[in-house]
Amino acid sequence: MIELAVFDMAGTTIDDRDEVYRVLREATERFGASYTDDEFQQWMGTEKHWAIRNLLRIGGVDADEDLVERAWSWFREELRRTYTENPPTPLPGVEEALRSLRSHGVKVALTTGFSREITDLILEGLAWEDGGVIDASVAGDEVAAGRPEPFMIQRAMSELGVTDRENVVSAGDTASDVESAKRAGVISIGVLTGHLSHEDFEELGADVILPSVAQLPDSELVGAGA
Repeated sequence: MIELAVFDMAGTTIDDRDEVYRVLREATERFGASYTDDEFQQWMGTEKHWAIRNLLRIGGVDADEDLVERAWSWFREELRRTYTENPPTPLPGVEEALRSLRSHGVKVALTTGFSREITDLILEGLAWEDGGVIDASVAGDEVAAGRPEPFMIQRAMSELGVTDRENVVSAGDTASDVESAKRAGVISIGVLTGHLSHEDFEELGADVILPSVAQLPDSELVGAGA
């Protein structure tokens, strides 16, 4: 029986119109970084401060701590501005799916490469914490390292009192989501609401591939438990 379902945010449970990736790219390119789309995609879903540091390096910028912090500060301010002016919304059917899981005794947690301040900005706009949609959330700056490390999944399990990894699923739309789930030893689910194809997730070795989180409550994987 599935006890806990862990979900990424942008591209998995919420539609932010890809603003996080626009802002992430601008935050590095405006300081001189230049890289390919494939190189950029490798950092989707990872903790954003770490992503900025590495994208600057990959992009040919000899970035000291001051420059990294300037790029990080610009990223935070611009993302806060765009999310305040045009808040992210739930992807179709996702909120209903999360409510369905919880109504059948499955705990729901969100993990994200966003900092806590951005995570709270989004959750306040969605009213998910106060509206009975999720049980917990873990931000990228609350653990020693974000995805692809397993620490956010492990923290969600600890906070919600779940110890059996075989009873945990973790869903996301990026390669780092799948890798994080694998490192945590939980069931990895790739969802096709981001930029990766079914074939991409097959190559990554995802345990389950779904069109969307909205299909999870009715899937064979969770059906027995929900």
